[in-house]
Amino acid sequence: MSNLTLYIGNYNYSSWSLRAWQILRKTELPFQSVMIDLDVPGYKDALLKVSDAGTVPVLDVNGAVIPDSLAIAEFCAKAVPNLWPKDEALWAEAKAVVAKMHTGFEAIRREAPMNLRRRTQGPMPVDCLKEAAEISAMWDELLGRHDGPFLFNDWTIADAFYLPVATRFESYGLPRSTRSDVYISELMTDEHFLEWEALAFAETHILPETDAVNL
Repeated sequence: MSNLTLYIGNYNYSSWSLRAWQILRKTELPFQSVMIDLDVPGYKDALLKVSDAGTVPVLDVNGAVIPDSLAIAEFCAKAVPNLWPKDEALWAEAKAVVAKMHTGFEAIRREAPMNLRRRTQGPMPVDCLKEAAEISAMWDELLGRHDGPFLFNDWTIADAFYLPVATRFESYGLPRSTRSDVYISELMTDEHFLEWEALAFAETHILPETDAVNL
């Protein structure tokens, strides 16, 4: 059996860490988490000791490192095939949806960084609201075509990749449709997310610049 160690950033702020962590929890493979406080003296050196990428998450598999959320997801999918849709057409569509999240939506990432402890209703920049509307419309279209409570019927890696975005809708009071609101609730009542959220609420580390967003 592989020895798996997942290096993550702070529970409250590290959206990419949340994606990888939840996917690993869904596999039911045993692993340990090592959290590295972000934006503290020496944190970059700590990250570089884990991988040359200098970012989190990083999955260590028997000494071999995987320093990318999507690559970690693919590793997990090989171990547990049901993490992607079984239907080939849906599989391809899910891959495209994940790729869109992996490389896009820069405004919402910049203007509404993940902050699970935040609840605000302040005004948001136009480019952020535009992307929020695009995401909500995409969710609505996918949910309207499929039977399950998730984007591709049953839970998949696609839902893990949009989970941190769902938390942003809650944290910053971003507008969304009724169908998207139900989907957000589904994601945020997942047992594994609730486990992560409890750890986020318990930690005392703060990132002042992130906490200052949209005060």
